[in-house]
Amino acid sequence: MAAISATSLVPRLSAPTLLSSSRWALSFRQFTHKLGPALAIAIPGLSLNLPTLGDIWEGLLRAVPKNKVSHSRKRHRQMAGKALKDVNNLCRCPGCGELKRTHRLCQTCLEEMKRIWRQDYPSDKAF
Repeated sequence: MAAISATSLVPRLSAPTLLSSSRWALSFRQFTHKLGPALAIAIPGLSLNLPTLGDIWEGLLRAVPKNKVSHSRKRHRQMAGKALKDVNNLCRCPGCGELKRTHRLCQTCLEEMKRIWRQDYPSDKAF
């Protein structure tokens, strides 16, 4: 029987034409020459369909968006599930009786205090 090379038994392991001009071609050829003799012992009737770097690279090159995604669509996708939470920790202010958030100052009482401070300490009066 004539000498059979590894590339004739497994033709997909030969270096692809895409990589022949790149700097990866040399390392890819070395990889296939090291791997080729190990796969040279083939079982008759069994074919190996191993993907090569060229096949994978072609698939990666096609993974490109067809159209530009608008700003609003991008923000809708990024903000999905991040809506504002409902405010459920409310209580009554002991001073005025208005609703306020717990552990916070009452806005009504705060405005009243600011009004009193402005009357007692006008800004045009020097200290």
